[in-house]
Amino acid sequence: MIYNGKEIEFPAILRVSFFKVFEKLEELAKDPDKNVANYAQQLLKEMEPYPELRDGFDDLKLLKKYKDPIRKLSRVLFPDALMTNEIKALSPPFYFEPIYTSTRFDKIMKASGEDFSYHIQDIDEDMFYMYCCYFILGSYYRYPVHGGGHLKLDVLNKDDGLVHSYKMGINADMIEFVPTEKALDITQEDCEELVDNFGNIEIWKKKFPPNSWIMRGISIANLMDTTVDQSMASITSNLLLKTTDSFEKIQTAIRSMFGNHKLEIGVLTLDQMNLVRFKKEGLKSIVVQKDAPVNCETEMCDYTFNRLMKQKEPLVISDVDRFHEKAPGYISQSLKSLNFKSYIIAPIVHEEEILGFMELATDKRYELNSVSVARLNEILPIIAMAHKRFQTEAQNRIEAIIQQECTTIHDSVKWRFEQEAEKFMNSELNNEQSIFKDIIFKDLYPLYGQMDIKGSSSKRNEAVKADLIKQINGVKKVLRSAFQQTQMPAYGELMYRVDNYKSEISKGLSAGSEHKILSFLRSDVYPVFDYLQKSDASLGKMVDAYNAMLDPELKTVYEERKKYDTSVNLINQKLASYLDGKQTEAQEMFPHYFERYKTDGIEYNMYMGQSIARNKNFDLFHLRNLRIWQLIVMCEMENEFKALQKELPVPLEIASLILIYSTPLSVHFRMDEKRFDVEGAYNARYEIIKKRVDKALIKGTNERITQPGNIAIIYSQEQDAAEYRKYLVFLAAKGYLKKGFEDLELEDLQGVSGLRALRAKVAFTEGHTLDELIEVIEKKA
Repeated sequence: MIYNGKEIEFPAILRVSFFKVFEKLEELAKDPDKNVANYAQQLLKEMEPYPELRDGFDDLKLLKKYKDPIRKLSRVLFPDALMTNEIKALSPPFYFEPIYTSTRFDKIMKASGEDFSYHIQDIDEDMFYMYCCYFILGSYYRYPVHGGGHLKLDVLNKDDGLVHSYKMGINADMIEFVPTEKALDITQEDCEELVDNFGNIEIWKKKFPPNSWIMRGISIANLMDTTVDQSMASITSNLLLKTTDSFEKIQTAIRSMFGNHKLEIGVLTLDQMNLVRFKKEGLKSIVVQKDAPVNCETEMCDYTFNRLMKQKEPLVISDVDRFHEKAPGYISQSLKSLNFKSYIIAPIVHEEEILGFMELATDKRYELNSVSVARLNEILPIIAMAHKRFQTEAQNRIEAIIQQECTTIHDSVKWRFEQEAEKFMNSELNNEQSIFKDIIFKDLYPLYGQMDIKGSSSKRNEAVKADLIKQINGVKKVLRSAFQQTQMPAYGELMYRVDNYKSEISKGLSAGSEHKILSFLRSDVYPVFDYLQKSDASLGKMVDAYNAMLDPELKTVYEERKKYDTSVNLINQKLASYLDGKQTEAQEMFPHYFERYKTDGIEYNMYMGQSIARNKNFDLFHLRNLRIWQLIVMCEMENEFKALQKELPVPLEIASLILIYSTPLSVHFRMDEKRFDVEGAYNARYEIIKKRVDKALIKGTNERITQPGNIAIIYSQEQDAAEYRKYLVFLAAKGYLKKGFEDLELEDLQGVSGLRALRAKVAFTEGHTLDELIEVIEKKA
């Protein structure tokens, strides 16, 4: 078998045969319409000297010998009335060398300037082998599978200098498969094994050995021009890329859309009322050649300003010279100096906001005109979304740089940085070497807490899975209707792949499942949907209904994930806001370092000690006070969550944890990383415990120490447990906790052993206020 000019293994031996055409002619020969019957009878009589055309032959050199009778038989399949409209070619089965073609097909190939040879993209030799086997499963065994699909072809048109893209659908209705002695019988179980392992060529070759079948008949290739769709896809993908040639590829795609290989393309951004060149590598402008901004109000004529800025409509200059005579301004002057003769500048609008402008220019009068705007409008929404994304990325980058270079310093330690900054400036004034020294706070007592959303990963995966299945079901609904109406196997093949993806995610969501499915939809399904919208009104409405259920920005079903994300955000906002408010009160009791993070839930660090307290004397009483404060606030936050829980779109639970670590630490602000970190190898053990402790199991069980409605207090020293037992009894008496608590031994963690935990149940009642409890504590002290 020859594939893409190379001899390859193939499951079937090819045999050219027009037996299906003969069968149809024999049927027509009995038609009540005498004219139809006479035509069929006459053609059958003419074919009598060529029995090989019915029986079949595998020597492709005979095609030339039978050229005239083949042409006559082929006209039955290629009506003369459609020869100039349809792009069709008849070829041996699965052998993509035309033996009869439509007039339009010939015209396209002639414009390429070369003898046409099929070169199939995106399908390697193994995939081609499996596609043939797939046809056999459906055609011979009648298993519920559908072979074939759309193949992609690119053909150069030397007249316009552009590459045109085509999708080729293969009609295999004129082919039959005959098993040889080598052929194996394929059972239902074999079929199920094969479809579950599409891509594993070894299994397919085992079930379908090379040359074990005879493939008899002819195939018809139908080509559909997808140049515009491919151009749109190229524009979209390259707008997202960061390669140096991405803008060149965008230009090539836009030129294909407009059928002009000399078309110039530019992009401008709008900064307040100034036109500036787009700040992205590879992008350029036509009229703004320098980095200096161009003021719209002073440099544009009144007509241009009103058209672009007020009406937000494209400005079409079909004749630059004539336009400049009537309404001279910066744009027309620039175009004249660059010898452009026609030009379009169109606002890039996102949610009523003008982000910038798209430019097109040519060196011929009237080559760009008002009709060109319709085609430009097809890509402007894509350009607008990309432009907005670029702006957001740029702003995020700016904020990242600010964060990187100008890290916000917590008020409790700000004084120490000011001291070091003052020394730095004094050194500069004295012409001494200026070094901003690393800042270390010694002998600090750490407090760590977290309120983690239980099972967040599985909940998120469930939401993603539910949305993907709904989207897949929506896709299949459209494809099923398209297949039922047309019986085109390409729709069946897409349905099969859709079913495979659904089966895959039903079994479990892997890391790349979502990306793989969405990529498949964008590349293989949505171009088909675009075609359906243009070609069939009823199917177009189904596609519209499918699109309506997608999130307008994400272009995917975002229902269950939105509920989950909303729930997580509500929890994080509520708990973080509450903790921040209580932190303000705690700082007034005694200054300490505090940092908080939002994850799936919240976690926070606190450090307390004399080295942070600038003008106050630190006593261990302040540490005990902060520890009790932490317990109380955790109880209150549990109650805050309980009140919020019934408002959540997705039912979620949280589990609270406190880590006790009584050994003082040294905390180091690392200038190179712009963050606080514990100092020394021994102190690093504290960080290790923090990262792993929420996964700890109760010894001898599979139960996590962190459980909803409980506060787990992790410790390793008995004196710490003794201290906290008193606090738990006290808080139970005050209504924050239920009476009684568990004292549990934990399984060893990686690199950590000897941990234990106290676990107390939260009493979901109003309890006492924090001020009341602090007053009691201070009296006892």
